[in-house]
Amino acid sequence: MELFDGKTGHKKTVDLSGQAFDEAFAEFQRLKQAAIAEKNRARVLGGLPDVVTIQEGKALNLSCTVWGDPAPEVSWLKNEKSFVSDANCILKFESGKNVSFTISAVSTHDSGKYSIVVKNKYGTETSDVTVSVYIPEEEREPEQEKQKEDKKTKA
Repeated sequence: MELFDGKTGHKKTVDLSGQAFDEAFAEFQRLKQAAIAEKNRARVLGGLPDVVTIQEGKALNLSCTVWGDPAPEVSWLKNEKSFVSDANCILKFESGKNVSFTISAVSTHDSGKYSIVVKNKYGTETSDVTVSVYIPEEEREPEQEKQKEDKKTKA
């Protein structure tokens, strides 16, 4: 590159061979791999709410779509501990992308923080849902009255 300031000329040269080229090419390769990893990493695309409040005895069905290339592994946590399907709670992962979580009849024991964890060789992502199960007022009142009576008979 040649520059002229009106009085004198200045000449600058840059050698793009050897180590400078190797370093630039290595950085290009690193950025390219990072872009591939970001594009293909496992992720939860949507469908899950942050919080669910549901009446005791009702059915809870949550579903979402996951993505990754290769297809992600899916696991669930309840209150940050491993959680698997049982008779009351069915966890499904279909077609490598559709995930569902169903509790046929929720109880107060089902309240807690549930997390879906999706993982592949490019990364891991977690999405949380807080489930809060409540007892309807008409069912709670007789129970509260019974507790008051029990306290009176103990005194």
